[in-house]
Amino acid sequence: MLNIKKLTALLLITGISSGLSACSKEAKDSSSANKGKSLITVDNGEDAPTIDPVMTQDSTSARVLYDLFEGLVSFDQSNHTIPGLAEKWDISTDGKVYTFHLRDGLKFSDGSPITADDVVFSWQRLADPKIASPYINLAANIVNGNAIKNGKLPLSQLGVKALDAKTVQITLVSPDAKFLQICSMPNTAIVSKANVTKYGQTWADPKTMVTSGAYTVGEWVIKGHMLLNKNPNYYDAKNVSINQVNILPIVDYNASFNRYKTGEIDITYSLPIDQYKTIRQDYPTQEHTAKMEALYYYDLNMTLPKFRDNLKLRQALSMAVDRETLVKDVLGQDQVPSYSYVTTTIENGKFANNRYLWASWSSDNRINEAKKLFKEAGYGPSHPLEISISYNTMDSHKKIAMAIASMWQQVFGADSIKTTAANQEWKSFIQARNTANYDVARDGWTADYDSVDAYTDLFLCKNPLNKSKYCNPAYDQLIQQAQDTQDPEQRIKLIQQALQTAQSAYAIIPLYQYTYYRLVAPRVGGYNMESNHLDHVMSKWYKLK
Repeated sequence: MLNIKKLTALLLITGISSGLSACSKEAKDSSSANKGKSLITVDNGEDAPTIDPVMTQDSTSARVLYDLFEGLVSFDQSNHTIPGLAEKWDISTDGKVYTFHLRDGLKFSDGSPITADDVVFSWQRLADPKIASPYINLAANIVNGNAIKNGKLPLSQLGVKALDAKTVQITLVSPDAKFLQICSMPNTAIVSKANVTKYGQTWADPKTMVTSGAYTVGEWVIKGHMLLNKNPNYYDAKNVSINQVNILPIVDYNASFNRYKTGEIDITYSLPIDQYKTIRQDYPTQEHTAKMEALYYYDLNMTLPKFRDNLKLRQALSMAVDRETLVKDVLGQDQVPSYSYVTTTIENGKFANNRYLWASWSSDNRINEAKKLFKEAGYGPSHPLEISISYNTMDSHKKIAMAIASMWQQVFGADSIKTTAANQEWKSFIQARNTANYDVARDGWTADYDSVDAYTDLFLCKNPLNKSKYCNPAYDQLIQQAQDTQDPEQRIKLIQQALQTAQSAYAIIPLYQYTYYRLVAPRVGGYNMESNHLDHVMSKWYKLK
């Protein structure tokens, strides 16, 4: 969820064989204290800031909300959209009108029926400027969504209508290939109109909350634990194996690891980075690392003449970075080198081949070309380039900045480039990056959904998340054309053209695709992590052996 999301670790579970050697640490340390098959204990890293669907903007809250609420659409373990509260839907030929048909006999956790009116109410809450959801823009492409956001029309004019008790029609301003995935996000989950209306601002109190998902909140002790109970009224309750989910907010990764070793925890939130390699060796079948749908990159400030007016310089700086060395020797958590503005995994790898041609060059050829471009850009011993790399306080960001500065000096010469580090606390760093008060700044983005739009939108001219301030109307036009077309193949071609346009400008330096990792006890099964690059998890998938 946005770049607030912790990019280094989330929740990961998979089926694991328990046939271990008697002398391994796994056999000695991984036996769980939770012997029953009715309760599982997981570490979520922190307390959820909110359990109101429309107010969530972080992964910690989302992890809980995927258990408590469900939307019209859901997702499988490969991040594909599947029926949720709606058993099916129809899409108009122009791609603007979605008609959802609710399942028969849907009930909230209190036994009251889930109707189309609840769906309309839930979407209106998202669009309500008085509630001020941080994800209010998810409703911007719905008819009248922007006007309602700006206070020019009442909520009743939102293009979400109940045709009857079981049928909902949502009308968009323009086609949106990712709309079904938006309908599976926690922000668009369905809440009870009667419950929220009755309790108002306190409706999300666990004592009175009514849910639409597989679980309810049984107990919540801040900085203690959150206990979820199976919702017997959930439409697929018969396939929910685990009756209780105990969610812990352990901030210290070392403490989490120690509790895992004693069997108190079935699944860790993450791993201590300094012990990553050792843990992988000691727990070969219990430690899991997966590619995450997230990109780490450097912004070049395109408002500065030295970057804005010098394409060769921007290209030279990107080509001089040895990404393989960066991920292998500096980081070492199996991150994937990136030579593209999108990841290789988005949309099942449709854009995996969209990368710089020089990515396949030998190191010598790449470095020689970088040196040539740097010189042609006007820099050298008699005119050295001065660069400041800005990053927020974190050891890994510091290591990366130091490594890249060293690479630039090795390629161009210490007397040709002078690099300094600008370490800032998070709040100051964000303000500086937002206002383009930097030379080069670290950046990172995690996709909210399995759509290339999650990345391509970052480089639109007016997108506030476009921190490099790159702007090319031709790029914006190609993205809009891709959005408008109903031909899937044409959409891919247009997006590839757009990516090539943006990448040839070298406004950012893509560095690597993130990974996420954690330990999972042998008794846990039912989760297939390999293709779950978004790491959106539902406890209803778990099975205990």
